[in-house]
Amino acid sequence: MTNFDHTVGIIGGGASGIGLAKALSEAGLDYEVLEASSGLGGNWQPSGPASKMYASVHLISSRRNTQFSDLPMPDSYPHYPRHSQMYAYLMSVAERYAVAAHTRFDTRVLRARPDGGGWRCELADGGVRRYAHLIVANGLLRIPLVPKFEGHFDGESVHSGDYRSADQFRGKRVLVVGGGNSGCDIAVDAALNADAAFHSTRRGYHYMPKFVDGRPTQEWLMDIAPKFTDAQAYWDHVSAVFKLAGYDGTDFGLPAPDHRIDAAHPIMNSQVLYHIGHGDLAPRPDIRRIDGRTVEFTDGSREQIDLILWATGFRTDLSFFDPADFDARVDLDRLFLRMVPQRHDNLLFVGYLNTPSGLGNVLNITARFVAACLSARIAGSDNFRRLQQLKQQPERLDLGQGRFMDTDRHRYEVDLWKYIRAVNFVTGKLLDGAAQPAPVEALTA
Repeated sequence: MTNFDHTVGIIGGGASGIGLAKALSEAGLDYEVLEASSGLGGNWQPSGPASKMYASVHLISSRRNTQFSDLPMPDSYPHYPRHSQMYAYLMSVAERYAVAAHTRFDTRVLRARPDGGGWRCELADGGVRRYAHLIVANGLLRIPLVPKFEGHFDGESVHSGDYRSADQFRGKRVLVVGGGNSGCDIAVDAALNADAAFHSTRRGYHYMPKFVDGRPTQEWLMDIAPKFTDAQAYWDHVSAVFKLAGYDGTDFGLPAPDHRIDAAHPIMNSQVLYHIGHGDLAPRPDIRRIDGRTVEFTDGSREQIDLILWATGFRTDLSFFDPADFDARVDLDRLFLRMVPQRHDNLLFVGYLNTPSGLGNVLNITARFVAACLSARIAGSDNFRRLQQLKQQPERLDLGQGRFMDTDRHRYEVDLWKYIRAVNFVTGKLLDGAAQPAPVEALTA
């Protein structure tokens, strides 16, 4: 290891990078974080190039489901903390583990390539860092995606990644495009602040309230789950409760969903249907074409629009890899446990998945796996060698991907409980007696 600057290099100092630093510190592993911005926190930074925060952001997962279970959020926090509270919490975790002292700030990685049994990272400032192991934690939300439509828009065009406050909507006719959680939250901002607000979505969706029976909905969902032995009966009950509570979009004139409620990432929003019902937000289907400031929709309706807010997602940015070493177009879909690439035994990815849960416990579990994986490789564990065989057959572990819609949005979606079980199981095997040989079947039994 003496030829390397550090045992482990981590690209990205956001929430995933902080969680990794926590786990590696606990495992006694030497690491360094390479962070392109001037601070930790990634998307949760209040400002700066990495920030995705706007004034009205609150968590869509509850405090209990978002915190690290071994480092709870303050009791004074509400069920759904504001973005500023989430950022303060992440900074408290980073401070506890002295993450900043292990971080090189304003350090962008231009190229990462295998070199001498490790990884050589060439930096934008001309420097070079070498690591025995490299972990990529720069996140899924990197490059804004804006769909193309026939025609040209002459008004103001803003992507959700650049949206900061509802002040941008005042005095304007606003169209929000996109039906995900950010799209719905920002549509509510528009409903409350714009001269006229429209919300364009491509399909029907299942909407979930943020509270049921006085509890955050995710917690209610977990609490009632043991009462059902059949998944179909469980989700039928959940759907009936949501409809009774007023969260069936078809009751507000929206199209029926073309998928089951458990086949898509949940939309947690207690206000978007409320504002549709009050006439503050006008739903529209997908865009057909744009002519100047006239937007025509697929139902033939037209609206004069001053500002379009594109809540249409992001794509990853792994441009620092040569495709000969790691081809994101192919290799990302082949990650074992959504973390382990097939072609390298000293490269890992964290945060390259979606699941209907807050980040804390999932990050605890995945970071613990990373620490176990690195420790097993360093120790020359037999089970680590078996893992290298098993990752060539990712289908051996069912992560529940098959239940979700076949869309770009759900490309990285996994079933929460299947994923937790799979990661914990493999982690346990890696932590088992390193000197005892085990067949591949032992890692999947």
